[in-house]
Amino acid sequence: EESYDYDPHSWLDPVSFNEQLKLVQEKLTMAFPDGAVAFAENADAYSIELTELHDRFEQVLGNQGTCVTAGLQRVIVANHNAYSYISVRYNLDILTIHGLDPEGEPSPAEVAEVIEHIKEEGITTLFVEEYTDQTAVQSIVEETGVEVQVLYTMEMRPSDSSDDYLSMMNKNIENISSGIGC
Repeated sequence: EESYDYDPHSWLDPVSFNEQLKLVQEKLTMAFPDGAVAFAENADAYSIELTELHDRFEQVLGNQGTCVTAGLQRVIVANHNAYSYISVRYNLDILTIHGLDPEGEPSPAEVAEVIEHIKEEGITTLFVEEYTDQTAVQSIVEETGVEVQVLYTMEMRPSDSSDDYLSMMNKNIENISSGIGC
């Protein structure tokens, strides 16, 4: 497991993203005062949607959520150190697999370590980003039989042009929930 000295993916936590929304509204209003009313209306409407998204995360993954009350494991094995904000907010344990990102392939030792951890913890799902190279993932799947689920970080253009932040985050909730057996 990695320590999270700095994780820039704060937008993956809807509560944090809601705070950022307020800052953006404030800065836009300062830069373009004529748009203040529209900025406020849009920010207020989106803030409600972000609060609803957080509520959905809480209903599924929060301390009293359906996944917690069912006593299910809370370990998520992911290919990217991008989930520290949601792991802290929703009390998940994240194990990051090195090398399954665009920067390169994991070493055989890293893959073996991940396989060992998956087997020891009884992990049934590997979470990867939409554009992850499938070679190492397939090796891990063949050795462990884990299911693969996609988690969206929104770092790249989505393959489905109808996807937006809210739809992708709702898919993340569904995929996490399914992946940990809720």
